[in-house]
Amino acid sequence: MSRRKHWLVWAHVPLVCAPLIYGTVTAGSARAQLVPLPAPSPMAPGDLKKPIFDTRTPVYDTAHAEEKSANTVVAEVEGRAITLADVSDAIQELPANVQALPFADLFPGMVGKLIRQQALVIRAQQQALDENPAIRRKIKAVADRVLADEFLHHEITPTISEPALLARYNKEVAGKPGPVEVHVWLMMARTEEVAAALIAEVRAGADFATLAKRSSQDTSAPAGGDLGFVRREGLNPEVGSVAFSLQPGQVTPFPVRSAGAWFVVKVEDRRQLAATTFSQERDRLERAMLREGVGDVVTRSLVGMTVREYTINGKETTGGTE
Repeated sequence: MSRRKHWLVWAHVPLVCAPLIYGTVTAGSARAQLVPLPAPSPMAPGDLKKPIFDTRTPVYDTAHAEEKSANTVVAEVEGRAITLADVSDAIQELPANVQALPFADLFPGMVGKLIRQQALVIRAQQQALDENPAIRRKIKAVADRVLADEFLHHEITPTISEPALLARYNKEVAGKPGPVEVHVWLMMARTEEVAAALIAEVRAGADFATLAKRSSQDTSAPAGGDLGFVRREGLNPEVGSVAFSLQPGQVTPFPVRSAGAWFVVKVEDRRQLAATTFSQERDRLERAMLREGVGDVVTRSLVGMTVREYTINGKETTGGTE
């Protein structure tokens, strides 16, 4: 085919389509030649005006991340879930020094405790104990206390400002000797006989921490009964009175009755603290101001409520209010 006829043939192909179908024309030689186009990538977008990759800033849904984590199931008893939040709540009930232990150390014990507790609840419900009127009253009383306490905290906390806390610190703490603390070890027993037996074992040379881990019913048992250095107000009144009367190294000669249980108390050390800083006292001062604010909140809560009081025989008295 002559050169003239060659270009005549190409003239019949629309110029817009030629590069897409046949390739591109290059001038790399004396004669123009056709170079085939490579096959299109399977990743190529249909619309070349849009980017191949999504360049938008990713948005992650973190709004409910904490809630999802809290709802993570860590155990089940007869299909009833025990969640990470349940474990966290249980740890918050422990003494401060026990809470300070590594979470990995506390986790197995707390899960085991909650499993045993749930098993007892199931057995109680199987025997319809939760339908007993006296037990239902106790359950309601506990629920009411928790809700009332949370309401008090909700109402009083916003009224406690940092300047007010600092003023309280300057008035009560600054420039004065620090409090006395004792290093307390403790075991709790359900009966006086068990507590007395534990005291006898300690006197015979048994290790207090080992006994506490084995036999104590107190939440400090995983730490060997070690409460660390505590102030008198950080203990039950009866236990605190005994602990602060002991000398370092002494153990109570007799079980101490308090809060419906029997306690064995050992004091390891005693110290007089230097004047504490504001940061060290802040939480204690806040708790004190919370307690002091209870009366006002209770008084305000009663305003506008109808209250009627009755005698033991059911006769209405004049003590009610509108």
